[in-house]
Amino acid sequence: MRRPGVLPLIMRLSRAAATAVCIAFLAAFIAAGCGAASSDTAEEEAGEEEVVGKDGEAEADTTEVPPVPVNVIEASLGTISDIVLTTATVEADRDAQIFPRTTAMIEEMRVEEGDYVKRGDVLAVLENDEEEVSLARAEAIRDARKQEFDRSEAMLEGQLISEVDHEAKERELIMARADWESARVAFDKTTIRAPFSGTITERHQNVGNMARPGDALFTLVDLNTLLIYTHLPEMEWSHVAPGQQVILETETLPDGTFNGTIHRVSSIINPQNGTFKVTIRIDDPGWRLKPGMFVKVTILADQHVGVLLIPKIALLEDDEVFTVKDSIATRVALTLGLQDADFTEIQEGLSPGDLVVIAGHRSMKDSTRVKIVAPEAPE
Repeated sequence: MRRPGVLPLIMRLSRAAATAVCIAFLAAFIAAGCGAASSDTAEEEAGEEEVVGKDGEAEADTTEVPPVPVNVIEASLGTISDIVLTTATVEADRDAQIFPRTTAMIEEMRVEEGDYVKRGDVLAVLENDEEEVSLARAEAIRDARKQEFDRSEAMLEGQLISEVDHEAKERELIMARADWESARVAFDKTTIRAPFSGTITERHQNVGNMARPGDALFTLVDLNTLLIYTHLPEMEWSHVAPGQQVILETETLPDGTFNGTIHRVSSIINPQNGTFKVTIRIDDPGWRLKPGMFVKVTILADQHVGVLLIPKIALLEDDEVFTVKDSIATRVALTLGLQDADFTEIQEGLSPGDLVVIAGHRSMKDSTRVKIVAPEAPE
């Protein structure tokens, strides 16, 4: 038995549900359509952006990167030295203070400061009256004893005196000669002579002063032979040897550059400071250098002539450089030799005439295109 009104209600609900479903479907369709449209629009925009992007990339490929400006120099042949640097003071090979050997008043001063004297020249004379008298007396006695001895010898030949008497005369002569020699030495002490040739650099006394063995009269210096004594650290031991050339520089004199030679190298290391002594003989025929002058010393420990050189500023890490050929900079590994303050010797890796980059290369990569420019003039 059917209840009245139930089926129509169900039908009515079904229509409402159907309507809702239709509305929902339509909304979903519209949303899907809009989404598709948005997606298409996004793809089109993305496509446009991609085109722009591709166009931009194409422009990057077709637009050349500007070359890097660099300064270059040709690798060339030259001379380079392994040097040892130090400083020192010029000294004379021979210098001496001249002291009297006796006590007496100064009667004469025959030289002044700056005078050049030869060995044996008289520099000063001391009071010597007593010494002169003693020498004259000793000389007279010596001569008398010599005459007596000669007569005794003649008498001995004629057997007029005995051998004993003759020997007594001989002893008297020997004693007289010794007394004369002693008097002569005492007299000679009153005459002050130069012990070697040189220049009087100081006069310490005046005429009338009392000369004493402990008081210097003069300072005598041999300026013909000047030396430098310097002490080098033991790390330089294997780098220096007698005969090596030395360059000396002083700011005291105009054109103050002189040559020298290593004369001696000490055979021991000082354990207190780890140094060894080097003696340098100076070549200064004009006597321009003076003892006491301060000089810069450059020892030419080694020297290579006619070798390939480049400036040290061209070197990169790991002993490499950039060379330029056909406007392309190529990184090249080198084998180095001697180096000084500015240049380095190239044993392998370059040839004479190769263009080496000396500026603009610090951050450059291998195979970089470059443009060679002249270095900027200093302001």
